[in-house]
Amino acid sequence: MQAEPPQTDRMIDLALSLGATAAEIVPAESLVVEERFAALCGEPHRCPSYGLAPGCPPHALPPSLFREQLTYYHHILVFKIDVPAADLLGGKRVPVARNIHRIAAGLEQTARALGFSRARGLAAGSCKELFCGEEEVCAVLHWRQPCPHADRARPSLSAVGVDFSVLAALAGWEFGAIDPNRADSEEPAMGLMAGLVLLG
Repeated sequence: MQAEPPQTDRMIDLALSLGATAAEIVPAESLVVEERFAALCGEPHRCPSYGLAPGCPPHALPPSLFREQLTYYHHILVFKIDVPAADLLGGKRVPVARNIHRIAAGLEQTARALGFSRARGLAAGSCKELFCGEEEVCAVLHWRQPCPHADRARPSLSAVGVDFSVLAALAGWEFGAIDPNRADSEEPAMGLMAGLVLLG
């Protein structure tokens, strides 16, 4: 495992300044990527955005290829936003997810400026739902046009098969399934949404 380059402290500070609740650097070799997580986008409860965006299955990079590309990276900046679970189960989830994409994109751009030429951001949620929900079709897939939100939209974490429970454990964060029965209790349960930037 390589030592963290000095720029990573700056990246963590930037993540927090952009609105992340917490950010950590973890070894890229520790990232777990499995086909079954990407498959969940389609079955058994098909995601409404399945097949509608370049960052979602079946158009996204397959987990097998993503694993191969990970060999070019040494570190990962993972960040999160803590949110009341009730918000993640309702309409407030969309603006939080948009913010995750915005942070991932900003961190990716800064990382490249700092010398991480291969930096790539990934974020929770589908770009179709978050940025083009009012559009009938995706301009990239349907018209072969440039993405109108390329400065913000990033591929889905789930689409490439990232096991986020492992990633959260590496970062030292509690993570588990949201219990809808507890979401509106007097002491509301907390959830999180997250993104990451591959540094290399």
